[in-house]
Amino acid sequence: MTQTQNGSSRRVLSDELRSTAEEIVAKYPNKRSATIPLLFLVQSQEGYVTEDGMREVGEIVGITPAQVLATASFYTMLKKRPQGEYLISVCRNISCTHLGARKVIQRLEDHLGIAAGGTTEDGKLSLEAAECLATCDGAPSMQVNYEDFYKVSPEEAVEIADKLTGGDEVRSVAGERVKTAREISYETATAGLRSPGSAGDQTGPVIGGETGAAVVTEGFRPKVTGVEQIDDATAEEDIAATGEDTSVSGEGDAPGERDA
Repeated sequence: MTQTQNGSSRRVLSDELRSTAEEIVAKYPNKRSATIPLLFLVQSQEGYVTEDGMREVGEIVGITPAQVLATASFYTMLKKRPQGEYLISVCRNISCTHLGARKVIQRLEDHLGIAAGGTTEDGKLSLEAAECLATCDGAPSMQVNYEDFYKVSPEEAVEIADKLTGGDEVRSVAGERVKTAREISYETATAGLRSPGSAGDQTGPVIGGETGAAVVTEGFRPKVTGVEQIDDATAEEDIAATGEDTSVSGEGDAPGERDA
């Protein structure tokens, strides 16, 4: 790690990641739009979003650290303190609670020796009681680094936790390998650079990843097709022709007076 030019903070991103950051920024008409993916890039390096990382993101996109923090503090996937290599999230909303989620959480707390919201001493596992995971049909549902596990019993949850701690491969209900938190953060940060048919296929800035060859200058948005410019004078004439009262002062004809 090196010092930034003013010497007040540590440079977080390696030369390789700094180059990746420049590629990400180049995909947006406005630099500040790259704030979220760059924060995930910092998280992939540091394990969470550090203060130095937020300062560096601010320098890259041209906004203040406070503005970066305002974004980082809004999204729960951006962590503001050290997290485990694997985050176990157990849903605690009504469907899951009725079907035993609190027993799953209690069993994991007892087995791991931490309360929900904590991290094991070896830094392997963090545990949280999550709000709705949107998989009520799989209640009680659980996620590990955002990969789904359905109808989980307390014993199954402990078995999954032990496999993660032991370094064994764990796969979700969809058959996806559970990746580490840093891997997930890097994938999230670089999604637009990797996905065929997305913004990653374009060499310049794009709008929403769907406009293909649209390359725009900073601060400019292309005109929306199918919407024609309305001439104000013509619009007023059209309104007048309808005989409707368009006053906003409340001094127009009272209801029924015109008809009278």
